[in-house]
Amino acid sequence: MQKLDEAKELLVRLEDEKGMQLGGPRGTLMRAGQTVSSAAFVDNMQKAAGQIAGLAIEGGHDEIASDVAALIDELQTECQEESK
Repeated sequence: MQKLDEAKELLVRLEDEKGMQLGGPRGTLMRAGQTVSSAAFVDNMQKAAGQIAGLAIEGGHDEIASDVAALIDELQTECQEESK
């Protein structure tokens, strides 16, 4: 759940920069928080992070995009470690 909180914080930062709420990533993060299986959680988190990163890049918010990319990398690393 720590990664979910981190993704929410990044989304809020991006929304503050853009001056608007971003429904797509918000909905995907909500679905991630409601999932029971870890595979579905990771899938939704990766989708949300990808959406946030894409919107950050489009808006020229490189620092947020970089932070989201780091979050995606951490998720992938944790997922690989769990599958061992």
